[in-house]
Amino acid sequence: MESLAVGGTATVVGVLPRGAMIEFPWEALRPECKLQTSRMGSNRFRVDIPRSLELYRQGRLLLDEMVSRRGRLDEINDALRAMKAGEVARTVLLFE
Repeated sequence: MESLAVGGTATVVGVLPRGAMIEFPWEALRPECKLQTSRMGSNRFRVDIPRSLELYRQGRLLLDEMVSRRGRLDEINDALRAMKAGEVARTVLLFE
């Protein structure tokens, strides 16, 4: 909140654990600022999924480049460890 300019917007992305609290000092609120939430990017599945698929097919949405590692489902514990350690951005687990 303290980094916002006058009239700025802060967005809490994702879902916080039940009972989580967000606190900031009253002085952190700049004039005309807004705090909002976003779950799944406020997407519209019926519009956004076909659009994303088309962008992927055209080579304009580079999903494959976002995958750091691929593995089998039985390697899930190592995948979680690597994610928590910051070794990978994304691991795709295959049901083989």
